[in-house]
Amino acid sequence: MKKLIAGVLLSACIADGALAGGQHSDRHRGQGFFPIHKMVKVLDLSDEQASQLKALKSEMQADRPEKGSGTSMRAQLAQLDSSDENYEQKLNELADLRAERAKAQFLKAADMRIKINQILTPEQLEKFKALKEKRSKRHHKA
Repeated sequence: MKKLIAGVLLSACIADGALAGGQHSDRHRGQGFFPIHKMVKVLDLSDEQASQLKALKSEMQADRPEKGSGTSMRAQLAQLDSSDENYEQKLNELADLRAERAKAQFLKAADMRIKINQILTPEQLEKFKALKEKRSKRHHKA
């Protein structure tokens, strides 16, 4: 009986440890287009290119608003009262604000791509595009 209990406890500890790492255990999670430390290795970047990419990344991070700095769109939508006579107007204002934020984010991403294309050589750019395609297929499995 003691062996059974010890075995169950041991397997529970092992399972807990295996699940703790999980899919998001990488210390570099949350990096946007591709982690720079991997780009240096895979694309064989020079020191100058790596420093340019790091500067670009820190520039983009500085432009990002801090988390929790404003009320989220969902929270603002939840706060709207559908029985209010100005509900439609407030809803349209909120939708316009969301569209403006999406446009700004889209333009920032396009600007980032242009800057990356200027930093990488044509050979590195081809390899980078191939890696992005491979990564896209892996993340968008049907």
